[in-house]
Amino acid sequence: MRYRSELRLRYPAILEHASLSYGAGWAGLLESLCERLQHRADHGGQAVQITQAKEKWGELSVNYMGGDSHADGLINMAEAMSAHVCELCGNPGSLQEGPAFRTRCSEHADE
Repeated sequence: MRYRSELRLRYPAILEHASLSYGAGWAGLLESLCERLQHRADHGGQAVQITQAKEKWGELSVNYMGGDSHADGLINMAEAMSAHVCELCGNPGSLQEGPAFRTRCSEHADE
């Protein structure tokens, strides 16, 4: 997945040891999250290393080390926003519960 490898190149300190497993629709969420985490670290905040970012129960789940309460809030916000963004395409979506939890837009609701 090209978007994951490009993200690793832009944010090596944050993603050096990360396992990344999520759909292309959430690439923008992870890009914004890493950008904000890097900005915080560059301006005196504690550095964060993401160890895993994946889909879990239809939402983004981010495991990490380091950071501060500001970083915690950024990560919590990205996870919460993922329930409103289609994991496949990035369009507005909603969390679908059932045998398979997933966040999809109306176009991808059956995928």
